[in-house]
Amino acid sequence: METQHLQMQCNPIMTDPEWIALESLDEETKHFIFDDAVLLSLRQRGLVEPADGLWRVTARGHRALSERNYWWLAHTQAARSLCSSALSR
Repeated sequence: METQHLQMQCNPIMTDPEWIALESLDEETKHFIFDDAVLLSLRQRGLVEPADGLWRVTARGHRALSERNYWWLAHTQAARSLCSSALSR
């Protein structure tokens, strides 16, 4: 729980729930588990927009997803390196 909390605070791009919601919309998920507040938050930030009765990820939203994925990958690899170093001592 503490690790997830720390990740959300250190990541300036978006929170974990926002990231999951944006990915769900990008993948055109039919069962969307988030409420309207998440959609409105993403819309205010220019990450999604309504289109023909559905929500569409904007170009800015796609960039945010790419940045978040890059951020997550970099931090995951760094954490693995730290764990490997600690175990080898």
